[in-house]
Amino acid sequence: MSHERLLQLFDRMEGERQVLLKKLDAVPPERLAQRPTNGGWSVAQVMTHLAIAEEGSLAYLNKKREFNKHGPVGFSASLRLLVLNTGIQLPVKYKAPLVIADVPATSYAVARTRWDTVRIRMRSTYEELPEALAGHDLFKHPFMGRFNLVQGVGFMRRHVHRHVAQIDRTLTALG
Repeated sequence: MSHERLLQLFDRMEGERQVLLKKLDAVPPERLAQRPTNGGWSVAQVMTHLAIAEEGSLAYLNKKREFNKHGPVGFSASLRLLVLNTGIQLPVKYKAPLVIADVPATSYAVARTRWDTVRIRMRSTYEELPEALAGHDLFKHPFMGRFNLVQGVGFMRRHVHRHVAQIDRTLTALG
């Protein structure tokens, strides 16, 4: 897996996030902090959930590197990723893993700052990463296990896409 591919995927994911943020910046902040009547998360909580997930992936990467406990992923990672990517694209509601399910009420400004901060840290970490490590098992999904960073960023991008659809539904429900 190439380091260049990792940075390309990350930049694509970040570009898509910037498009989302530009759209959300045009919405009144109090609306973005409002929970829908069906009891779901507010837009700010969805953003916080995404930031928490990305903070967790970055913490995992740093821990694995600190203890030098990583190596190339095997073929099973590709199969597990196929299952994971298929599952996240299905119109089925999943409960968030307990590690990232408890999302406090927050403002759009706080959620955006948190997400901005983790993305800056991710970009910096990925830029400094030695080429050989892009294919190592430095990303871990709570249910599906370890993947290399290129696979992990690809999944994170799909994860964001799923939640962008949730954000759109929330904004529609709020009127």
